[in-house]
Amino acid sequence: MQENEPQNVAFYWSTLFVRSLFEEGVQHVVISPGSRSTPLTLAFSAHSGFTKHIGIDERSAAFMALGMAKSSGIPTALVCTSGTALANYFPAVVEATQSGTPLIILSADRPSHYRGLGSSQTIDQLKIFGNYTVFFHDAGEPDGNDRSQKRLQLAAAQAVQEAIAKSGVAHINFPFSKPFEPDIRFLKQVELENKKRSRKPSPKYAQGISSFEMGRIFWSDLISAEKPVIIVGPTTPADRLEFVTPLARALEAPIIAEPGSQVPSSRHTIQGFDGFMKNPDNSEMLKADLIMRFGQQPVSKAVNQYLDRCKEVMQISFMNPNNWIDGSLTSHKQISLNAPLHIPEITGAADKNWLKKWKKVEKEFKTFREGYLHPSTPITDGYVFSKITETQSKNAFTMLSNSFPVRDMSLFGEFDGKDIHVNRGAAGIDGIISTTIGLSVSTEKPGILMIGDIAFLHDTNGLLLAKEVNQPLVIVVLNNGGGTIFRMLPVHKIKDKYNAYFETPQKAKIATLCRAHNIDHTLISRPEQIIPTFDKLIERKGVHVMECITGADESMSQRHALWNFKINRS
Repeated sequence: MQENEPQNVAFYWSTLFVRSLFEEGVQHVVISPGSRSTPLTLAFSAHSGFTKHIGIDERSAAFMALGMAKSSGIPTALVCTSGTALANYFPAVVEATQSGTPLIILSADRPSHYRGLGSSQTIDQLKIFGNYTVFFHDAGEPDGNDRSQKRLQLAAAQAVQEAIAKSGVAHINFPFSKPFEPDIRFLKQVELENKKRSRKPSPKYAQGISSFEMGRIFWSDLISAEKPVIIVGPTTPADRLEFVTPLARALEAPIIAEPGSQVPSSRHTIQGFDGFMKNPDNSEMLKADLIMRFGQQPVSKAVNQYLDRCKEVMQISFMNPNNWIDGSLTSHKQISLNAPLHIPEITGAADKNWLKKWKKVEKEFKTFREGYLHPSTPITDGYVFSKITETQSKNAFTMLSNSFPVRDMSLFGEFDGKDIHVNRGAAGIDGIISTTIGLSVSTEKPGILMIGDIAFLHDTNGLLLAKEVNQPLVIVVLNNGGGTIFRMLPVHKIKDKYNAYFETPQKAKIATLCRAHNIDHTLISRPEQIIPTFDKLIERKGVHVMECITGADESMSQRHALWNFKINRS
């Protein structure tokens, strides 16, 4: 059997593309089942060089792929059938593009002559994601023309290289006509050829810029600062910020490193900032004369308020070339970094007590916080965070859901130097479980997910991916009876509308959902249960749900107490 026989054409066309993806370094593919995508699915299944994952819900599959690419910086491929299957990728596409995470979407499609006629499972898939992709190509229907095949192989290289270089999503659309299934003998022949090819992929040329240099005026501004501060929001592997700690050392600057920044622990990193920076008097006492910003827009409201209070102070925003970040509109200078910043032999002019002042405030706040983080019934969200981060090993990663968990880590947790991940591109609550499972698969490390009850329920289809997890993964559900993040907003005062339309407490039984997915579930209602249960679960392979029943009112009261902390000026 030959590749040009009618039943083999679509499969061989897909095989050429898949082989090219492998040569470009793609390692993982997440496949959702479908008929129209059969040629692509079989092409991946026949290639031993890829690790294949199956996700029946395309939204969950896409977030899983996002999590895998988030930790490695290597694009994950996604395969789906035609129609709304592709549309379900959209939330993850938005998050990937806005967080600078590379993905490659391979969508099967009906041929053009079916479009616009009401044919089943047929929608307009051409550039369906609009400006949220960094590369789009319609592959056209398969054919045996040599130039067409070379163009297809080039499209694979373009997709990978553009997704990495521009830190975003590449989308290639594949129209297929029947027959989709190849002759079985030909499939086996291709499998054998792929096995030989995957042993020795073609080496790629190493490329990159080793360092980024700035001129004399820039360094003059930095070393003249007496009160410099470095702020680092969430980052991706493409940000390459390994120079931040040496820069802080040279300038004697404190580093406000948010969860997800991946800044290593040092004497310059500051904890507890989401508490003590909330008070305007504290912010005034710690006012900088130079602020250097890296990564995404800060999550912490206290940090963003600090930036706003320091809007007259020189603020320099160092950005990934593909992401313009200044949500606070306070930066005065913007620098696009395409490589690590080269730091010359310099000595800053920082006040000798400047860093000491920050460390003193940090210590005062931690002492103050300890007075509020005591065992109680009901348990508070903050107490759970404090106990989990206290016992978490450094070889485990943590994923933080949006809403309160990503903020509570800064307020209550000890996260300095730990491997923490967040979805802060678009900052939605969709796909959090699925993203975490992708991280678990990619990092091959024990993992922890801190998530609220609403975000958990929003992505319960992500539990279908639990079979992909080989390492311990503990999902800590902070069940405080709804979306209590809205209690921070003025709408909380509209009592007759607030509960039904905003906090929206649900009646779903998380334990029952876990049983339906054959996932281990433990209910925590007393403070003394937290550490023994967590320590036991983090040693067991697979996904485990640890549901902590917490008090919404008590948790908010605790947050307000810490936000009202005032520095001792004596």
